[in-house]
Amino acid sequence: MTASAHDSPTALDLTNEEAWALHAALLASVEDAVEEGETPEPAVTLLDRVEEDDDFERDELAFFVEVLREYVDGRAPSRDRRPARSVIDDIEATLA
Repeated sequence: MTASAHDSPTALDLTNEEAWALHAALLASVEDAVEEGETPEPAVTLLDRVEEDDDFERDELAFFVEVLREYVDGRAPSRDRRPARSVIDDIEATLA
């Protein structure tokens, strides 16, 4: 489980499946933004940082939840839904 993010940057503690689901959700967000003629930031920057196992601020974690929800409700394949929901639950607990 990811540690509390009340006052400091927080690292995500993800399984391989959870990391893949977050990666796929961020990539889908980038693709959607490009298709709509919008700038795909901050998803591009965060995608790079996820791959580097970086720490994240509260607003960035909240963005992950938003992107993951859109992914689960949209085009996520069935194999990604459970790990994506798990990441959502962990991040929401971290933000509480």
